Amino acid sequence: MKTFLLFVAIIALTGCSTSLSDKQFPLGAADPISVRECRPVGKFPGPYGYRYWGPPPVLADFKYRTALKAREAGATHIYWREDAKGFYGETRIIGYAFDCTGVAMPKYDEDPALY
Repeated sequence: MKTFLLFVAIIALTGCSTSLSDKQFPLGAADPISVRECRPVGKFPGPYGYRYWGPPPVLADFKYRTALKAREAGATHIYWREDAKGFYGETRIIGYAFDCTGVAMPKYDEDPALY
């Protein structure tokens, strides 16, 4: 009986841990070069943390919430940059949102020669 319960628990945990989220990321990911012809929408600074010692920045759902805010402001793409400051390595993630409507963006998933 214990073996059966252990087996059921393992199967249940495996099923829960491998389920995929139905939510897609609201904006397209970009790099600084591909958005140079796009209209800037906004700059979204994230939480501070430490790079070399201490706790790292806790991003949790920061990127998702920021992407939703940027999309409401009219953005179509976003790129993330890590900004380090100070002697102790304080770091934060900053999201830069752009409206790239009408701009030819690279299709990284279609052309393997681009990466």
